[in-house]
Amino acid sequence: MTAFGQDDLQTLINKVQAEYERTNDIYASFTQVSHLRSVSKPKESSGMVYFKKPGKMRWEYTNPEQQLLVSDGKTMWFYVADDEQVIVQPAEDAYGSKTPITFLSGMGKLQNDFYMNLLPESDPATAYKLELLPKQPQPELAKLVLTIDPKTYQIVHTAVYDPYGNITDVYLSNLEINISPPDDVFTFEIPEGVDVIQQN
Repeated sequence: MTAFGQDDLQTLINKVQAEYERTNDIYASFTQVSHLRSVSKPKESSGMVYFKKPGKMRWEYTNPEQQLLVSDGKTMWFYVADDEQVIVQPAEDAYGSKTPITFLSGMGKLQNDFYMNLLPESDPATAYKLELLPKQPQPELAKLVLTIDPKTYQIVHTAVYDPYGNITDVYLSNLEINISPPDDVFTFEIPEGVDVIQQN
């Protein structure tokens, strides 16, 4: 590939940011692959995800088990039906302003929080790969890698590296934007009889 200079990198960053500033909401299928140092085999799960500005999201895990992670921007609920348990916590405690989740849900600007580099395996014909290093040390985050579709400038893959050598990949597909899901998609009614764990 052609070598990218700083001007080219800045242009790419600007286009990615512009795409998400015009995006009010996102619906997509996702596959999540967790590589844990303590486990030899990666753990894979999949489902559907919604993001809506500002800070709303809904992750519906359907495989290998049903789980639900919902945030209305203020409160986050994590519900596992088989466990008959829901964990409730303030959304700002669950994810800070420096994660790809908050960027996807319209709450952040990448350059405010990260030093950014274009990785050499980027290919303008298929995908750009951006490496993001936190400007401020974070206990659960060593770096991020974002994969960008060169036609749409949408983020189609995120890789979160923690300081302990664990990696979580999330691949997005079948993206739809600005479909205006109703706000009740991002709330959760706690079922009767389940254990409620409050985390503050």
